Amino acid sequence: MKSTLREIDFRSRLASRFAAVVYVGVAVGVNPWSLEATIVPDGHIESAAVFAGILLAQAMLFAVGVWVLLQRSDWLIRPAIALASLILTIAGFEAIFRLVGVEAHYPEPRRDQVMRAPGGPTERRPHGFIPRVTVRSTYASNPRGYFEAGNTIDHIHNSMGWRDVEHSLQKPLGVFRILGLGDSYLFGQGVRREDIALTKIGIRLQEGLDIGRVETINTGTSGTNTSDQLATLREAGLSYDPDLVILFYVPNDVEIDLYDNRQKVEFFRDYTSIYQRPDRLSEFSKLWGWARQRFQQLYTARKHVRDSVAAFSAESPGWRQSREALQQIQQLLRERGSSLLVVIFPFFHNLNGHYPFQKVHDIVSDYCESIGIPVLDLRDSYRDYEGPELWVHATDQHPNEEANEIAAEAVGAYLRAHPELLR
Repeated sequence: MKSTLREIDFRSRLASRFAAVVYVGVAVGVNPWSLEATIVPDGHIESAAVFAGILLAQAMLFAVGVWVLLQRSDWLIRPAIALASLILTIAGFEAIFRLVGVEAHYPEPRRDQVMRAPGGPTERRPHGFIPRVTVRSTYASNPRGYFEAGNTIDHIHNSMGWRDVEHSLQKPLGVFRILGLGDSYLFGQGVRREDIALTKIGIRLQEGLDIGRVETINTGTSGTNTSDQLATLREAGLSYDPDLVILFYVPNDVEIDLYDNRQKVEFFRDYTSIYQRPDRLSEFSKLWGWARQRFQQLYTARKHVRDSVAAFSAESPGWRQSREALQQIQQLLRERGSSLLVVIFPFFHNLNGHYPFQKVHDIVSDYCESIGIPVLDLRDSYRDYEGPELWVHATDQHPNEEANEIAAEAVGAYLRAHPELLR
């Protein structure tokens, strides 16, 4: 009996000492500057207050750890002391989070409103959106002062259901036509039409090149993939007799059509903000809400990266269809004597560090090069940026006006360096 009690006493001492060492280790080993940057990545809380709270929490952990190490109570009391110290630590962190205002944040998502003209079309076209409608996107704030009144941006569609002006089917004499294929990145979600990369590419090429007047046609349609863009080219785009087609590729372009049975994955929803749904406990505990949100963000991010890379495996049906579509686009344009350029847009996350989608870029680039399609990876053009500073909004990961300007500059420079694509 005595040996059993001694064994229990030894184990309880060991457990309490281990917990105390962990407390002291965390208190001494955590870098308060790094933790402060993790807690307030967007700077929405006064950093000095958060930093002071971190130092206070570290001091409390250190004190509790040392206190437990110095205790010599019998084996029945020591576990209770360790448990009480843990509860006090959690309560202390909760108090600090409330004191300095650290909590989970659930920003209001973008709202889109489709505004039709009286008596106008109500159905979307097979290779575009609803003709002559305006899609008004409303955001919760206007941090760059870029949006219109009410934090809105209007996306006006022409008779083809494309976000562009009207274009004649017959190409005017002396005009060099560039037709863009792509999804919402080419469409220009959240930016003015004049700030879209394709529009700016046309303006840049007009200056200093002897290719006549440059006309750009934007067929970008949100939620489409490469197979959809092949259909757009075959059924509608070729009718405009383009001299050059630029296909803007995004790392989710192997996914299903937005207008099919299930929705295409959006980077912000599945990589960044799917975790932005509070549970019941989050209503009562700031600490729990913050920790839960951060954990789910990390878990969802890793899953999204895994799924994205897996979608580009050799056996993936989506990537196989995308490869076949790229081949068919290339063949169609060769038969007509038109040029093709594939431009790869990145997801705007960790561009200046370990960019998690680089493998997808490499797979697409290697394939295009293997079949003779010129390809430009824009990731290199954004290496000086983290990524979110190039978002349209904190709740919308699409490239903003600055990101579109950078893309236009890179594509323009590439085309100038490869004049064979402009003949």
